[in-house]
Amino acid sequence: MPEKTTEMALNAAIIDFTAKTNGRPYRLFISSPSGPAPDSGWPVIYLIDGNLHFGITVDTARIQARWPDVLDPVIVGIGYQTDSVSEALKLREWDLTTPTTEAYINSDWLARMPGEVGDFGGLDGYLDAIDADIKPLIAAHYDIDQNDQTLIGHSLGGLTALHALFRWTSSFQHFVAISPSIWWDERAVLEHEAAFVARAAAGDVRARALISVGGEESSPRPMSKHVPFPMTEDDMLAMTRGCRMVENAVELGERLARAAKPGFEVKVVVHADDDHNMVPPAGIARGIFFSMRRSS
Repeated sequence: MPEKTTEMALNAAIIDFTAKTNGRPYRLFISSPSGPAPDSGWPVIYLIDGNLHFGITVDTARIQARWPDVLDPVIVGIGYQTDSVSEALKLREWDLTTPTTEAYINSDWLARMPGEVGDFGGLDGYLDAIDADIKPLIAAHYDIDQNDQTLIGHSLGGLTALHALFRWTSSFQHFVAISPSIWWDERAVLEHEAAFVARAAAGDVRARALISVGGEESSPRPMSKHVPFPMTEDDMLAMTRGCRMVENAVELGERLARAAKPGFEVKVVVHADDDHNMVPPAGIARGIFFSMRRSS
């Protein structure tokens, strides 16, 4: 049992463990609301990239929950046993990507990106670990509502949220994909879209999805003449054009919205003036409101 469960991020409970399903070591950052749980249990937000975004998520959720129509959730940041941002970013590359080929990694602008090439392809194992290892661990320590669970992720975490929506639909009730990396492996995540839409059309989907993106993500980031940059302007332009962050997100959201049926809801938000690194706070705030607000 964690020694302390508190609603504030700076005093959050921490659990280090190794998942039995995929053998990967993880660190869970956990914040729970104060007071007794409701009869149905606490709703839960499972946050991808807990090392990076846990504090923002907890602070935002607690502020929003001051209003009576927004639920107060248990927040579980899924991260790694490190205090290094760089190491956490490297470790996530395996967990948050579908399998690809060496030829793809060494193609076009990807081959010229700074940093070492990591390992890729463990996404289904990661989602399996959430279902089979992390969820039971959380349920053993907290009174939670099994029917009110949200998955939130940014960038590759957004890709993971979309993959979960398409392939692990019953694992969560709300999916929040912020700046999803739909471009990964020639947009392989979309290979499962048609089958998902068919299930939605048949009324077999019970899920809500929010897809958001920064309005400036399809524009090359301006480079300072006085600060060294890790890539050339040409590579920045090639990356921006190749990723099509805004277009991919909006187009997918529009297609899914056309497939919406009773039980399946889709919303698309473009955060004006935000780029890829600026958008997480706004996307997380909107995702909390989307998943935790009850209008009736």
